[in-house]
Amino acid sequence: MIAAILVCAAVTFALRFLPMQVAHRYRDREDLKEFSTLLPAGLMLILVAYTLVEADPGTQLSRLILAAAVSVLVNLASKNFLISFLAGFAAYSLAGLVLS
Repeated sequence: MIAAILVCAAVTFALRFLPMQVAHRYRDREDLKEFSTLLPAGLMLILVAYTLVEADPGTQLSRLILAAAVSVLVNLASKNFLISFLAGFAAYSLAGLVLS
């Protein structure tokens, strides 16, 4: 049992430590800087697409589309992720009260 815990601890440490060591060497590369700026938006796009594909058609889908649209518009206007997240959450919640 202790051996299993030690192996898990070593793997967890390696998975956190090694990428930081590799990233430190390549920190000044332009292509990685561009990739790091595009990655969060790309991941959010994948999550939103998956959520919309898996949503039930009808009321839930319309609530999700409304919340996504509100989040994008607020983010474009404010450039603040937290405010756009809260606005999208509020739009989704309020649409649930109105549409249900």
